[in-house]
Amino acid sequence: MRYRWKWFWLSMTGALAMLFALVLGIWKGGVALAVPIAGIGGFYIEADEINIQNFKLLPKIGPTSETDGFPQGAANLEAVIKGLKLYKDVDFAGQGKVRVMITAAQDVKASGLVLDLSRLNSDGDFAKLEVAEHNSGDPTQKFSLGAANIVLKKPVIQGHYLFANSISLPGMGLQFQLNPTQ
Repeated sequence: MRYRWKWFWLSMTGALAMLFALVLGIWKGGVALAVPIAGIGGFYIEADEINIQNFKLLPKIGPTSETDGFPQGAANLEAVIKGLKLYKDVDFAGQGKVRVMITAAQDVKASGLVLDLSRLNSDGDFAKLEVAEHNSGDPTQKFSLGAANIVLKKPVIQGHYLFANSISLPGMGLQFQLNPTQ
């Protein structure tokens, strides 16, 4: 049996570096993730269900890996995430794509979550939904959307920036997949 030691050590070093960065971020009081991808950029968050409290969304123009200004929404929220999959596909020229995926075996609890996103697909149930226009000279303050509670079922979110004041990832898994099919 022939082992690919080079790939083993590259993935082990990458995994340990990401784990170190995550632990350091938690230790410093927050966790931030901004990962570029080809196209308009972004990383993906999939879940079985996300229960959100204190949701606020404002429009913004933000950076991606391909451009300095792309239309996005800036969301602030508290959440409980069931069946989390957070992943990014990285293209290695001539080698294919490598998917870096973080999963959690149990419910993820996050507070002080800030998420910049450009796409969200889901079935949603809203409580106390408020959509409002505002008279402002700042285009990012002219429109807002908020809700006391939201339940998203089977969401797929394309995000560009994620920050959490605190987050628990019970049963966290980190995987590297070569040429993922999905």
